[in-house]
Amino acid sequence: MNAKPLTLAVISAIALAGCLDSDDDDTTTATSKLRVTHASSDAPLVAINLNGETVDGLERVDYQVASGLLTIDSGAYEVAVEALLTGEDTLEVINENLDFAPDMQYDVFAVGQTADIAPVVLSREDIAPTGDEVRLDVLHAHPDVPPVDIYLTTDDEITDVDPAVPGLGFAIDSDILPVTVGAGTYRIRITVSGSKDIAFDSGELDLAGGSDLMISAVPNVGGGAVSPVNLLVADGEAVAVLRNIGEKATVRVVHAVDDAPAVDVLASGAPVDGLTNIEFKEFRSLDVDAGSYDLAVAASSDNTLVVIEAPGVEFTAGSATSIYAMGKLNSITDETIEPVVIEEDLRSVATYAKVRVVHASPTAGGLGLVNIHASADGMFSESTVVLEGVDFTDSAVINVPAGTYMLAVILQGDDTFTPAVEATAMVENGGVYSVVATDDFAGGLLLNVDNSADADADADAETE
Repeated sequence: MNAKPLTLAVISAIALAGCLDSDDDDTTTATSKLRVTHASSDAPLVAINLNGETVDGLERVDYQVASGLLTIDSGAYEVAVEALLTGEDTLEVINENLDFAPDMQYDVFAVGQTADIAPVVLSREDIAPTGDEVRLDVLHAHPDVPPVDIYLTTDDEITDVDPAVPGLGFAIDSDILPVTVGAGTYRIRITVSGSKDIAFDSGELDLAGGSDLMISAVPNVGGGAVSPVNLLVADGEAVAVLRNIGEKATVRVVHAVDDAPAVDVLASGAPVDGLTNIEFKEFRSLDVDAGSYDLAVAASSDNTLVVIEAPGVEFTAGSATSIYAMGKLNSITDETIEPVVIEEDLRSVATYAKVRVVHASPTAGGLGLVNIHASADGMFSESTVVLEGVDFTDSAVINVPAGTYMLAVILQGDDTFTPAVEATAMVENGGVYSVVATDDFAGGLLLNVDNSADADADADAETE
């Protein structure tokens, strides 16, 4: 097995580095380092404020994103986190007065679910490790996982190995951390405390000498989740999301061709179990191994009648991808069916509903651009437009408060605001939905519940 270098060139990373030094020319001003991490899995994007001012670059921080280490003047600060709601609304969810001592590093995490969100502060001396050493600090940031043991070894088995960090509880600043280890190849494995059953396995990692790493275990809400946690690895400049080696990808196929029969999805020419006999307006999901696939879509009644060919489709671990079949069959010799691939974010957000609107109506597309309207009372006007200038195959996500809405597709420029198709949709905070306009004008818009805060929610509902 080849070791994975723990560098941002290999692991997807988002950097939000900055500097908050005073403009004072006095070089004797004492400074501290501060990093802020969004680790609340159902919270919306947030803004980070210091002493009432939003930090540059931290105006819209998403889940699993952190700043770099910010250099600030030492002293007392009001640290606040504002949740970004729908429209221009915000809600302050954390406000703490913190004293930052000179020559220290501080990590401030927003942890827990939105209803119980709270700050956790870790600190350590601002001393870089030597060139042949690595310093590691760790936070258990999953509110629903009991205390864990963390193993740092390359042994194939951990049966006879003692954990490097035993019994680490949620949001606890352990007195044995940070730890310093020699540079080299390691494998991070996590178990429930006292158990040898592995819940997370990083695979082999190359930890470069001189690295100063902050590692936090956060809820895994990605597609194809196998492990309950992902690891966020922050190196002072950026944060990388490190996934369990067994993570899968979620693939969803949507049949949006009104004159086509039921279809099968083929991989390397063979029907995919779970993705066969898909009817018009049906959503079908499957978790698959990450990797590259040669895909095709064919009639269920005769797999030689192939209408879509898509070789070399790549699905990455933790991703969620929707593949829509759009267009017209007409006849097999002049069909216009095409695949439309959409990278999805199915993470539930407690403070609003996320609604993806998809234009899959070739007939409406032939008439020109359309506007999507949402109205609480069923009356449509310029003020009810939520998406403007939508073309065939386009899609976009809107965030809306829980409620019941009348949705309508109206041709752009129609001053009478007469819907070409409309439907009623009831959405809940924490829900993730897709609303699809197809050529089934009599049936109305198609509403699919993609994800829900309610585990018992109906998985597939059509608006009437």
